[in-house]
Amino acid sequence: MIRLSYSSLTNIFNGHEWLNKMMGIKVPDYPFLKEGTEAHRLIQDHVSGKIKNEYLSYIDISFPVVEEVDYDERCKFTRQFNGYEIYGFIDGLDVANKRFLEIKSSSEPWSISKFKNAMQRKLYAWALSEYEESYLITGQKDPEKWTKEPPKLYSMKITKQDIEDAENWIKAGIAILEKGDFTGGLDENGKCLGCFWNMARYKNLANCNFM
Repeated sequence: MIRLSYSSLTNIFNGHEWLNKMMGIKVPDYPFLKEGTEAHRLIQDHVSGKIKNEYLSYIDISFPVVEEVDYDERCKFTRQFNGYEIYGFIDGLDVANKRFLEIKSSSEPWSISKFKNAMQRKLYAWALSEYEESYLITGQKDPEKWTKEPPKLYSMKITKQDIEDAENWIKAGIAILEKGDFTGGLDENGKCLGCFWNMARYKNLANCNFM
């Protein structure tokens, strides 16, 4: 059975990115992939009650289960759909209160509208069909900046439209996969126009198979 995550489906929609992934082409060692790790850990420790953080004292929401290691099995979801397995790992879970948490650390923290429209949130809502509410904590990836710009907490109820949007998105991704046309993002000569393996601001690290 083919297993698809949010990132896998995103690769499929970006055409040749899926081929890079399937060929095992290494994602470039982008600096931003390492940034924000400390911020995530501090937030997850805080909301789980493991280590309270004075700069997050105003965030009193609790998520008993948070990722403590990469690909933490306690935070994993799987759901069968049309012969495929859709899976992923969520930053925080509160099973008793039917709510889940996503953490986004960035030099440009997320807005509530970006969170509302995020397909990743909708996919998680679809996968956790019994859950009722989604939460986001978003802030600067450098915790030293929290004193001047504290992370923000957003929440919203999960809607039927969220579920429908996610399911339609999954169906569309599977349709591309089954059609087998992965030329998206390539020019008429089959060369990469720019992708996750070939980001314009990191040309010195580019590693796309179609350059």
